[in-house]
Amino acid sequence: MTNNSSRSTLVLITGSYPYGAVAESFLDKEIPYLCSAFDTVTILPRTLPSETERIERTLPRNAYVDNSLLLQRNISTNRLIYILQTIPLVITSKYFYSEILENPWTITNITALKRIAGFLAGALRAKKWAQKYIKENKINLSKVVFYTYWLDAATAGIGMAKREHPEVRLVSRAHGGDLYEERHNPPYIPLRYETLFFLDRLYFISEHGYNYFIHKFPHFQDKFEVARLGVEDPGFITEASQDGVFRIVSCSYIVPVKRIDLLIRGLRELGQKDPKGLFEWVHIGYGPLKEQMEELAKKYLPENISFHFLGYVPNPEVISFYQNNQVDLFINVSSSEGIPVSIMEAQSCGIPVIATAVGGIPEIVSNDVGILLSENPTPQEIADAIWMLKNDSGGLELLKKNSKSNWNKMYNAKKNYQTFSSKLNQS
Repeated sequence: MTNNSSRSTLVLITGSYPYGAVAESFLDKEIPYLCSAFDTVTILPRTLPSETERIERTLPRNAYVDNSLLLQRNISTNRLIYILQTIPLVITSKYFYSEILENPWTITNITALKRIAGFLAGALRAKKWAQKYIKENKINLSKVVFYTYWLDAATAGIGMAKREHPEVRLVSRAHGGDLYEERHNPPYIPLRYETLFFLDRLYFISEHGYNYFIHKFPHFQDKFEVARLGVEDPGFITEASQDGVFRIVSCSYIVPVKRIDLLIRGLRELGQKDPKGLFEWVHIGYGPLKEQMEELAKKYLPENISFHFLGYVPNPEVISFYQNNQVDLFINVSSSEGIPVSIMEAQSCGIPVIATAVGGIPEIVSNDVGILLSENPTPQEIADAIWMLKNDSGGLELLKKNSKSNWNKMYNAKKNYQTFSSKLNQS
């Protein structure tokens, strides 16, 4: 490093990356920039994904995977042993009781109590790991940054280790489920104060998340900063349909929060609203509701709307799909989001976007690049928005240019990750 004050090692703690095919796949874009900014990047996944989602990745030469924090939760015997080992640690921890005292309502809520216990178990495990990792590797902490990709138990645990090692530098990102309490039932995430107290820096992927935390935790606002995610320039603009068929793409994990059923009902309204129009809808992604949504589409969609569920598609092939197929519109009707990478990818290919005004989506979607729906649109509202764009070919062409421009200004991976990696290195 040319700057003597720069950090030479990054310890990156993930959920399951680099083993998960889908979960955290967007880290693929960030890793090369982190590896350029640091001499060494050590990646520590905490869990293994299921066999069907497990893949092997080729990482940059100075990136290494360390499995010392890995808990194979998909193996029931290991999970049972883990639970039996951690119960005594949890019930004898001062954090368990201080958290209950701070949130006395949790005493009568078994779900909340289980969440506290589970979160604290993960935190104590991460704390023990960090202490051992620092001791056994004889780490020069002045040259190390600990970076947790999620604001979760691992972040809290490494923060706890700072009581013995105050020179530890700890930063984290905050996305969606690790950020918004309302995504959980009950709406509560344990050990918030302790987690934020020990953090040196917290990076939000959206202004919405930043403002949400400023409101909830104003005493820690000096630690908060926005650092957006991004995607690479694919080097092309997706071609619009030329054969009279209006083509719509959605891309997400098929779970309730994505509201694919609502999209299907909106498409049904569209087909009835424009019975002479021809439409094609392609959904990229899989999930537990895939078969159910396919059956719903077969039942609800009229003959003038064809549909295809492509299932899991590796990220490079998603971009290849946009390059080799005609696409007129991307749509997302989720009930909760951070800022979807899928929308960034669509805009990088110059595709107009319709999406709901939830989470950070209003930061990436506006009438300049498509249509911003209400938070809870009716099927008719969805149909009207698609119909409006379909019937304004000149406006649609302008939206394509604006989408590409918006990606370049706000979500260009090269710009965003170079800046972010440099901040981590100099932190």
